[in-house]
Amino acid sequence: MKKMIPITICLALCACAETRVVDLNDSRDVNAMQNVMELEYRDWTNTAEKMTKSMINSGALKSEKKPIIAIADIKNDTAQRFDTDVLTKKIRTTLLNSGSAQITTNYTGEDSTSNNVRANLRDNKEYDQSTVVKSGTLVAPNMSLSGKMLQRNLKLESGWFSSVDTRVEYYLQLTLTDLKTGLSVWEDEQPIIKEGTHAPTW
Repeated sequence: MKKMIPITICLALCACAETRVVDLNDSRDVNAMQNVMELEYRDWTNTAEKMTKSMINSGALKSEKKPIIAIADIKNDTAQRFDTDVLTKKIRTTLLNSGSAQITTNYTGEDSTSNNVRANLRDNKEYDQSTVVKSGTLVAPNMSLSGKMLQRNLKLESGWFSSVDTRVEYYLQLTLTDLKTGLSVWEDEQPIIKEGTHAPTW
């Protein structure tokens, strides 16, 4: 009977737990996310928008008649484990939709299906060769985008009896390079600053 009590309590607590979907179109739901010390949706969205606007407004993309960008893997040098494609996807989508540049997916190996289809269908008698993409049709990039995400933690103390908070400084650094000259044609850094408790640490 005594063993049943802890089990009953556990089941009761689990029953009280609630999972709720955050409505990103609801300003109250989005504002409630501001106490999160980790990088979250708003951080990706706002930073990607600022970076993309900075790139377009700089005029760097106009140095090429038809800018075609190869996006390298953005290095994650933070205490959090996340795929930086979350960030670059928003940047590339904004660039494409603005008509300011095109993005190559073949050179970076992102679209492996493209290479497989081209290689496996050529000279394959099962396929009508007039419908198979010929060699020499891929378009090479003339620009590359690279960068990294950094994190710096600072302890904050306001008095003897006050609790110790942490300021977490995230920095996204991006560089756009002209592949013809190897010269950087645009660079920018966007900080994301948060203060609170339970900061991500290594």
